[in-house]
Amino acid sequence: MQIIQDTMPTLSAALSSYPYLAIFVGLLLMGEMVLLPAIYMAVTGRIDLAAVIILAVLATLISDYLWYALSRRFPSAMLKRKSGHVSGEFLARLEQAFNARAGRVLFLSKFVYGTRTLVQVLAGIHGMPFRIYSLVNTAGVLAVTASLVLLAYAIIGSTYRLNEIVEQIEIAFLVFVIAAVAGYILLGIKVKQQWYP
Repeated sequence: MQIIQDTMPTLSAALSSYPYLAIFVGLLLMGEMVLLPAIYMAVTGRIDLAAVIILAVLATLISDYLWYALSRRFPSAMLKRKSGHVSGEFLARLEQAFNARAGRVLFLSKFVYGTRTLVQVLAGIHGMPFRIYSLVNTAGVLAVTASLVLLAYAIIGSTYRLNEIVEQIEIAFLVFVIAAVAGYILLGIKVKQQWYP
């Protein structure tokens, strides 16, 4: 316990000294849980927005390519690992949709929470050509990142400039997170209905 208490100030100092490194590592490990606060801090002028966008795209692509490559190399192990988090029916329908429209499912998986990594695994297992995979996946990553930034500016940007109290109580961040989560859920429901008629 003493080691943890001694490490916390050092870790905190490292994170404040190297915020972009912390964001990058956090994005690799936790994805949207780090991306949403990072976008919020960038839109409110606390950190550089361009750096956050670049780090978000790089971290997501690295993670996606890793899942794709591992699934090409170890297909059954990766599918077993990722399918343990979803029902067999869901996996079967997602795989059926992927077989019918691989590129479309890969692109839309960026917007449907809980499907991104599983679709990367399916792309690797089904041998989706790397060139096509790379183009569609990169387009999806850029589209979802741009959507979140635009949503942040629409909600936080206008509120932040008009009302300085937002900086103290941070309600705009809560609204942004709620809107982003609601968007993921609503789009997810709509896309899942298309994938599983």
